[in-house]
Amino acid sequence: MIFGRFDTEKVVHEEVMPAFQRYVQTHYDMVLNTTPDVSSKSTSNVLDRQAAYDSYSAERDPATKMFEAMFGVDWSEGFVHDFLFDQSRKDSS
Repeated sequence: MIFGRFDTEKVVHEEVMPAFQRYVQTHYDMVLNTTPDVSSKSTSNVLDRQAAYDSYSAERDPATKMFEAMFGVDWSEGFVHDFLFDQSRKDSS
């Protein structure tokens, strides 16, 4: 997502949009030219890092308190750990 304030839309049309299009093209080219590593070691590493990301995010998501206030702690924990960040490790305390 790009946020910015410009005096005119000219900047968006002449600078921001072309830069975004170059970025998307570069990403697309990179994806097309990458050879997937489907080894069990790589797959295990990806799954481990995803679980770490989900756990980190589940602990720090600012919306959790809002969910707790609106729907209760049990619902909120289930939603955060079983849906939003389903690879997260629930705190056992």
